[in-house]
Amino acid sequence: MKQERVKYCDALRLVAIVSVVMIHVLAGYRDFYVQNNRLYYSTVTFFDSITRTGVPIFFMITGAFMLTKKDNIKYSEFLKKRLPKLCIPFIILSIGYYLYDGFLNNVPMSILDFFEKFTSPGGVKYHFWFMYIIIIIYLFIPFLKTMVQNIKKNDLRNLILLIFIFGNLLKTINLFSTKMGVTLFTGFILNDLIIYTNYLFLGYYLYNYEVKRKNRSILYTIGIISILLLPLADALYIDNVRNDVLVTANSIFPFVPSIAIFLLFKYNYNKWKVPKIIEKFANKLAPLTFYIYMIHVIIMECVERQILKLWFPNRFIERGLYYLVIFILTFCSSYIVSIFLNWLYNKGTNVIKITIQKLRERKKANEENKRFFTKV
Repeated sequence: MKQERVKYCDALRLVAIVSVVMIHVLAGYRDFYVQNNRLYYSTVTFFDSITRTGVPIFFMITGAFMLTKKDNIKYSEFLKKRLPKLCIPFIILSIGYYLYDGFLNNVPMSILDFFEKFTSPGGVKYHFWFMYIIIIIYLFIPFLKTMVQNIKKNDLRNLILLIFIFGNLLKTINLFSTKMGVTLFTGFILNDLIIYTNYLFLGYYLYNYEVKRKNRSILYTIGIISILLLPLADALYIDNVRNDVLVTANSIFPFVPSIAIFLLFKYNYNKWKVPKIIEKFANKLAPLTFYIYMIHVIIMECVERQILKLWFPNRFIERGLYYLVIFILTFCSSYIVSIFLNWLYNKGTNVIKITIQKLRERKKANEENKRFFTKV
């Protein structure tokens, strides 16, 4: 039975994928001013800090749905159902990115070199780090689901808080202390995989349990303060090169804003009277966000190269318009390509299923014929 779509979660997926594409577009904007004009750099970082909830929201939606399901399918069946949808496109597109970068930069390529890059933490392309984390997490989802569904609400809340303290908080303190020459809490900081898994717990918690209006107001306020403080903290931390350690999901700054946005949509989406055309678009886009995430970087780079042939802005506002154009073209093109990739994957899997079914039927027919002639 097809699962009924949750409108506010579809809207959150739209917000998340827009944010992720914008993150990578704004990276070039921030790089341009990090050494030339720190005021402009911090201004762009402020807008960038708003988009940094995108990745946590993806993890939270995964937790909201995958950990809430009541199905009791076997572990092997779960892997057979879920992993191919992640791994097959990931492998194929990794090969595509590898060939693209190799031909573009005119560097030697080999199967061994590809395998070395593919099995490294960052992958073939910088945004593929997400795939390694999510694939590993998917391997543990059946066990995580059993755990969260059998733990009390308060215990789950305390677990989320503990992981935040020993993960996000101590990691952020360690970054600043190390910069000042004193390395603190290294032995206590949790692994990044645990920190990202915590966002799944968080998504499950927010999706299934109610949050009081008073607590929501507090979270909204802290979320806004976190977004305002992030550019300042980033300016104090970096030297002359952009370093995104404070804006990633494993620092303290995107944590509460991500909670605030999730709650904002959960409790207010139906009150906003969103136009049907936008709801329809979000509904169609939601299943395609995976492909948009995978393909948008190569499209963004191609778009930027073509625009630079026609337009090289110098002023701050002009560069803002320049990157806005890149974002619009990248997002629209990625959406169109993702429709094709989704169709191609579904078509390919259907062909494989039909072929396997025919082979099984042929094998069964041959066995029946063999038994018949044996009796004769």
